[in-house]
Amino acid sequence: MKFSLNFITRLAGAVALLITGANIGLTLSGPNPNEQQLLATQLLMLTGAALGLILTPRLTVEPLHHLLRALHGVPLADILFVTLGSVLGLLLALLLTVPLLLLPAPFSNAMPLLLALLFGYIGAMTFASHRQSLEQLQAMLRRLPFRESKGETLSTTGRSYLLDTSAIIDGRIAEVSKTGFLEGTLLVPQFVLLELQSLADSSDELRRSKGRRGLELLNQMQKKPAMPIEIMETDVDDGNRVDDSLVLLARQYKYPIITNDFNLNRVAGLQGVRVLSLNQLSEAVRPPVSQDQRLHVLIRNEGNARQQGVGYLDDGTPVVVEDARHLIGERVPVIVTRVLQTNTGRLVFAQLDSETLDNERKDDQSETGKALSKAV
Repeated sequence: MKFSLNFITRLAGAVALLITGANIGLTLSGPNPNEQQLLATQLLMLTGAALGLILTPRLTVEPLHHLLRALHGVPLADILFVTLGSVLGLLLALLLTVPLLLLPAPFSNAMPLLLALLFGYIGAMTFASHRQSLEQLQAMLRRLPFRESKGETLSTTGRSYLLDTSAIIDGRIAEVSKTGFLEGTLLVPQFVLLELQSLADSSDELRRSKGRRGLELLNQMQKKPAMPIEIMETDVDDGNRVDDSLVLLARQYKYPIITNDFNLNRVAGLQGVRVLSLNQLSEAVRPPVSQDQRLHVLIRNEGNARQQGVGYLDDGTPVVVEDARHLIGERVPVIVTRVLQTNTGRLVFAQLDSETLDNERKDDQSETGKALSKAV
């Protein structure tokens, strides 16, 4: 098909330039051309036909193919935004054409065309560069408190997040999305999906299990989506690594990246891309105390069970200490035995650190003795 289109284009260009060369030669020769003028006209015709055969595909077919290849990697939403901006620019230029037609002859012919080109370009570039703002405006308009139709709910925010391969394989993003802390759409670029498939087809057992786990988790998230999940088919420059392509995509569309990859986190941050790290989130919500941790707690109340004493951490978390009822009013060293997470908060269980308590009491007695001896 490409060859036939190329051939037809060459033939049409050769005929068009051949006729153009003939018209130029006859116009320059006058009504009664001599032999030299006829020869010059024939040479112009042959030159025009040769130029048409050679240059026409380069000026028509090849630029068209380059344009189609370039548009193949552009999201449909971008094309629609650019087209809408161009149409609005042309409409504005059309409104200004009426007064321009009243100008003198050279300007009345050229200015409307130049104005249409200028306003069309400005409209296209404006809509392309402010696509994110327009999408946010559209999402904000959708969230206006209109009456909801039966069986429908108000749309969520227009926020979008790019998922990295490591975040998908990790699996915690599925649980985080269920909590409602994130709103919007989770985007999985096509090259990330291809990397997961490549891992699943790997000969290495560990890599293969990671890839299959990622694909399975992604499939489960699509079947029961706490957040909408979309496969982003936008391509970036070929030859880049997945991390580089992800950063380029995030910079282009101003999307944050959700990842567990430390190196990607650093590189993206240096390039001004916002990164949401599940590891940092896990560290941020980690309990303030952990098992086997040593603390000093002021025993304030009696516990429910026999011989228990209850103290509190700085954030109000209760600490139940075994065999500490007789120590109410004292600050004692304890060792955390377990941390229980309930619907109402955390509950810490601990036991007395007897060795440390005895040492502290001996030190206190020694200091008291020294103070008394000095007083005597």
